[in-house]
Amino acid sequence: MRIAYVEMVGGAAGNMLAGAFVDLGVPLEALETQLRTIPVDGWRIETSRVVKHGIAATYLDVIVPGEDPPYEHREHGQDHDHDHGHDHDHHHHEGRPTRHLADILEIVERSGLSPRVKRRAGAVYRRLAEAEARVHGTTAEAIHFHEVGQIDAIVDVAMTCIALEHLNVDRLYCSDAPVGNGEITMAHGRYPNPPPATLDLLRGVPLRPVDVRGELVTTTAAAILSTLAEHPGTRPAMRVEAIGYGAGRSDFGIPNVTRITVGEPLEDESSADGLERDEVVVLEANVDDMDPRWFEGAFEAVLAAGANDVWLTPVQMKKSRPASIVGAICPPQRAGAVARALLEHTTTLGVRLRTQERMILPRRVETIETPHGSVRIKLSRLPGGRERRTVEYDDVRALAKARGVPIEAVVREIEAQMEERS
Repeated sequence: MRIAYVEMVGGAAGNMLAGAFVDLGVPLEALETQLRTIPVDGWRIETSRVVKHGIAATYLDVIVPGEDPPYEHREHGQDHDHDHGHDHDHHHHEGRPTRHLADILEIVERSGLSPRVKRRAGAVYRRLAEAEARVHGTTAEAIHFHEVGQIDAIVDVAMTCIALEHLNVDRLYCSDAPVGNGEITMAHGRYPNPPPATLDLLRGVPLRPVDVRGELVTTTAAAILSTLAEHPGTRPAMRVEAIGYGAGRSDFGIPNVTRITVGEPLEDESSADGLERDEVVVLEANVDDMDPRWFEGAFEAVLAAGANDVWLTPVQMKKSRPASIVGAICPPQRAGAVARALLEHTTTLGVRLRTQERMILPRRVETIETPHGSVRIKLSRLPGGRERRTVEYDDVRALAKARGVPIEAVVREIEAQMEERS
């Protein structure tokens, strides 16, 4: 098994990811050979060696004459998807290409890319469309893609998927995402940073504030990493084989690069038994004076702070007083944020923390297409080789709500589809 770790040192953009893969050794010719099977013309790729705060990196640019935005996004830290507003009013985008999700999926399907690359690229664009649909209050099929539907963004997404296959990468991981200051200027006005669709895509990815003015993780990169990467914010234990740096165009007070490391996962005595091992922090707080109706909001805040799970355990305290223990589990780097959320959103005056080692099943996440939309499936392998498949509940719930059908009906369809694939 080979794994890759994407480290968003100064952020990430589609072309920065591609540049890092080229920098670590993926031949540009191999990428172009595959990319030329995609039925879109009029583009070319240029690369150059640059230095960002003392770090040598590859700057890769997909040049499409006539498809570049008519203005520069001065506060945007990265390249390509400067204006990712997908409003339904064509008058703001006269003369600029507009594609629907079906158009892009058709482009990908008509290409000569491998089935796995097609599946990964299609999943990235469907996830992007669904994030935009939530922001705009519509459906994924109705969304009009503008900048992120342009040829350069289509090529950016495909390059990452092709590079992963070229390197035989089975599992992708990524760091937390840096978030800059200020507002973002787009075609329809000024928006908070990160813009709504980008932030929606970064659900579940730990966000790290940095003192930089501008958008550091673009919509395209957020779509790629949130779709393909496992355990965002966690660095995997690995034996490093290759390292690559992809550069952004702008210069900040920090190196504007994305670093990608490729190698083999480290094995220990647990992995010899088909298991993996990691470290988590368990947090607990006793609560005996809180209205039970407020626990739902507290749970949401704790999960948003980076907890993997949160729960209530009924207990009996002094003077026979009924109470609850609010428990949570999170990666070590999120312990402070989760503890603050417990203190702010419950009535407890203190939170207990303990670090524990756990043994877990090897797992990966895949996205499958269903008649209702894309759904993430968590695949874990039991000792002995048997595979366990679990549907991501949040995806199913969102699809059921958007389509106005029962969750149970969506789950049954997905489970039947998985049985057909096995």
